[in-house]
Amino acid sequence: MVLRPLLFVVLYQLVGYRKKVVLLNLTRSFPSETPAQIKEKAKAFYWHLSTVFIEAVKNLSFSADALRSRITYTNPALIHELHAKGKNILLVGGHYGNWEWIARRLAAEPSIQFWFVYKPLGRPWAERWLRRWRERQGLVPVPIKEVRPRLKQFFENDSLATPVALYLGADQSPTPHSRWIVGTFLGQRTLMYQGPEELSRAYGLRPVFVGIEPLEGGKYRVRLEEAPQGWELEPSGFLMQWYMDRLSQQIFRAPSYWLWSHRRWKLDGLETQTPTT
Repeated sequence: MVLRPLLFVVLYQLVGYRKKVVLLNLTRSFPSETPAQIKEKAKAFYWHLSTVFIEAVKNLSFSADALRSRITYTNPALIHELHAKGKNILLVGGHYGNWEWIARRLAAEPSIQFWFVYKPLGRPWAERWLRRWRERQGLVPVPIKEVRPRLKQFFENDSLATPVALYLGADQSPTPHSRWIVGTFLGQRTLMYQGPEELSRAYGLRPVFVGIEPLEGGKYRVRLEEAPQGWELEPSGFLMQWYMDRLSQQIFRAPSYWLWSHRRWKLDGLETQTPTT
């Protein structure tokens, strides 16, 4: 495909899209590697990013059957088994691989009310378009600030007969005014959103990690992993560290598939302050 190499040249060489951020993040996460090795990892990331952009366009007309051929779930029955036990689910993934494809594939499971939790775009026209597009894919887009009131309404209206599964990525940098804790991610001290754990504790949601394994030919294998039994009895922060450990292992195995262009550690100085409650 000619478009992919061309897009790679634009992103990596001509525009240099967030290249300083990418190189800094990689250097922090792989401190024992040489500048040449870091550069090779950066190039591999930009190649994958070019692929994601192209796949985003394909996704506009991708059929459900085509998506199933690209994404294989090793244990899709887990969601249904948890719902059969009366458990509503919090699916935690990361900005890894093609997360939009994976969310859409999960939403295709029958008899599930699938909420796609996201941070709204800054441009209203783009936000409206993306929201309508996600709805057409079978997702229920829920802006992150609406999650708590939506859950409160869900339980107050005795909606438990219709199972709900929330899907969100919790691997990005928190804001200075959000709830966060200090943990470890990719071998370094990192501020982590506390929201997923708080939601799970407050509403009895069953946390499930969405593990992603990239395969050849633009395909992915996904394995769902339940949080340890009795995790809610552990101290605050246990769940988020469990999630970060699994995501770190996944990234270290195949680093080019993670979104290195995000300023993940931009709030390092806040770790000595008291987080917002």
